[in-house]
Amino acid sequence: MPFFLPKIQGYIAHMAKILGFDCSSTTVGWGLIEYDDQFNILDVKCDHFKPTKDGSIFERLEFVRTEVNKIISLHQPDNIVIEDIVKFMARASSAQTIITLAVFNRTIGMTCYDALKKDPELMSVMTIRHKIKEDKVIPKKEEIPERLEKILGINFPYLINSKNLKVKEESYDRADGLAVATAWFLIKKTPAKVKKAKKK
Repeated sequence: MPFFLPKIQGYIAHMAKILGFDCSSTTVGWGLIEYDDQFNILDVKCDHFKPTKDGSIFERLEFVRTEVNKIISLHQPDNIVIEDIVKFMARASSAQTIITLAVFNRTIGMTCYDALKKDPELMSVMTIRHKIKEDKVIPKKEEIPERLEKILGINFPYLINSKNLKVKEESYDRADGLAVATAWFLIKKTPAKVKKAKKK
């Protein structure tokens, strides 16, 4: 279930929403950050959905498109950012796996484009991890929820298996989606400094 932060009391300002997606053919994680024009975080949500395994590839993509449209329609984001495709994974995934991930990723991207009438931003996984890292250590997948807790000031909503009390894998998919939105938020909050030209 999504989780919420309390609104800042007595403060009226322009609010904006950034929606982040971590795309996969097995689980799609997403995260939403609502913030004001001073980059105060007003609200945070995250969740996931499972793409269907039934039907043809086109029926599966239509299912994903419908679910993404529901999320966008419900939360009305101002901007959307998507973790981009990993184009090459040495000894990790087959060409077919990469192709499938690419198809799902771009289907979600096109759905976002249709909804907002503008390109969703694409962000590489390394850009995301670097932006949310602590010191010089890039967080591992299972460490991302804890990093988000520190950055956003939240208690991350872990999903726990009732049988063995272990954290469900979907928790990390949710965290990945929220990490995408968080990285974008941090980039906008602290834009890169323009280097001054050296005097000759």
